[in-house]
Order: sequence, then C-alpha cells, then structure tokens
Amino acid sequence: MKITITLRGTLRKYFGEDRERTVEVPENCTCEEALLAVGMNWKEIKNFGFVAVNSKRVMIHDRLQEGDDLKAYSRLSGG
Repeated sequence: MKITITLRGTLRKYFGEDRERTVEVPENCTCEEALLAVGMNWKEIKNFGFVAVNSKRVMIHDRLQEGDDLKAYSRLSGG
C-alpha cells in the first residue's frame, strides 16, 4: 500500500532535500514499521517527538491504511 511520510522540524534532515516521500509499505504496517522502511529508527533519534496520521496524533504502534499521511515531528523546545 502507498502512504506519504512527511518529516517536520529538525527531522527533515533525514530526507535530505525532500520534505516528504510517497512510499510503498506492507498492508497493516505500523507507523514505526513505515519509518523503519525509510531508514529512520525513531528510538535512536534523540530529538524524535511524536507521529500523526491524517493530522491526528497517534501512537507509534498504530496501524496505517492505504493513502494515509504519516507525519513525524521533532521535539519542541523553547525558552
């Protein structure tokens, strides 16, 4: 199935010049599995924040469906 992965904040560097990618992932894939499929092990990224699917914040182990828009956000900090 095809989904779109968009990286936000400081995570954008992991896609180089691209802001988003449309990728093919297995049916019933989790957010975590989709990120691993594009080479992002979120557990090893110190500033990884959270994921959202179709503009709704979800858990990393939630399942994706055909056409979903997965966004990964970096942690926010302020002063």
